[in-house]
Amino acid sequence: MIFREVENMLDLEQSAGYRRIFNKGIEKGIEKGIEKGMEKGRRETLRENVLRLLYRKFKKLPAPYVEKIRTLDEYALGMILDNIFEINSLSELEEYL
Repeated sequence: MIFREVENMLDLEQSAGYRRIFNKGIEKGIEKGIEKGMEKGRRETLRENVLRLLYRKFKKLPAPYVEKIRTLDEYALGMILDNIFEINSLSELEEYL
């Protein structure tokens, strides 16, 4: 019985301090999730733009090239995008893959 009273007195979930800390944690988690989602969206947009421009430039892209492009990080995708006008053959594209 004493333990129940102590448990009731120490019911942290009901305390204002606990709720503030909990809500702050939720807010930070949401912010992190939004940031990660935006980062993923930027990477996907960059990837799709690179593929679209390469298809337009070369008309066809071999499947292994497409698969490799889908695994590239933002830096490598940006390098392809920055140099799209200098890449004149699939063998030149390989230098960026």
